[in-house]
Amino acid sequence: MPGTPAISFEETSKRYRNGTLALSEVSWSIPVGARACLLGPNGSGKTTSIRLLEAALSPTTGWVSLLGTPVGGRGYGDARQRTGVVPQNAGMYSDLTTFEYLDLARRLYGRGDVDRALETFGLAEHRDKRLAQLSGGFQRRVVLAAALLSEPELLLLDEPTVGLDPVAAHEVHEYLASAMRGRTTLLSTHNLAEAEALCDDVVILRKGVVLLHESLASLRQRKKPRARLAARQGVAALIEALRKRNVDAVIEDGGVIASIDPEHEAPELLRSLLTEGIAVYECTPLTASLEDLFLEAVRR
Repeated sequence: MPGTPAISFEETSKRYRNGTLALSEVSWSIPVGARACLLGPNGSGKTTSIRLLEAALSPTTGWVSLLGTPVGGRGYGDARQRTGVVPQNAGMYSDLTTFEYLDLARRLYGRGDVDRALETFGLAEHRDKRLAQLSGGFQRRVVLAAALLSEPELLLLDEPTVGLDPVAAHEVHEYLASAMRGRTTLLSTHNLAEAEALCDDVVILRKGVVLLHESLASLRQRKKPRARLAARQGVAALIEALRKRNVDAVIEDGGVIASIDPEHEAPELLRSLLTEGIAVYECTPLTASLEDLFLEAVRR
């Protein structure tokens, strides 16, 4: 159906048996082709959302759909076969070899080239090793290879680099960047740098409700522009000169961050400072990071 979202939550709530309300009447959707990240503090409802999409849980109220099909309803099996999943906990069969695990995934999905996946993910030399013998980084590669084996339309990624050391996380990150190209993706993560590098849209949850759902680009446009300034006279003299001109400025990491539009306000400001004898030698435009935007949304 034209315009049908790849993922949709409609007035969805999930209350666990112990009374915990993990999601409270949330409504949001991801269009086909989008690369979205699902963010939020611990207990915000991220993993619950992923498990609802996997049909590992059922909503208490409302609806969840995957590739235009209600989760758990008629046709969901077909939608699930068109979806690759990288769970937070690998849940591997540790006594299987790498080849056996990928071959099991091939049989479950009904398609896929195991030998090609082994080569693509650098697993050929580990083909006959049992999964228990592999490092955490290589285990993650195996899980990602299994998720992509059937060339899925949609990827659900739940903390795909959690628990990995920086080198292994970087390697998995590179595989993710390639895998997400041209695919609809929902990435649930605590790693804001990873989300910023891989995604275009942001859904932020807190205590089971949606704080915001927007593109990174539009979020940055709403953020007041800033620039990093430095002068030979030092931080104190520069701050004083800026405040005399009613420019908001703070000291961060030993430098001065001024709330100015680098393109439209900086030229005149720099001329004025130089005329006064303040020798500014740096004026670097600053783009709001996803961490800045996330913290601002959560604190608000």
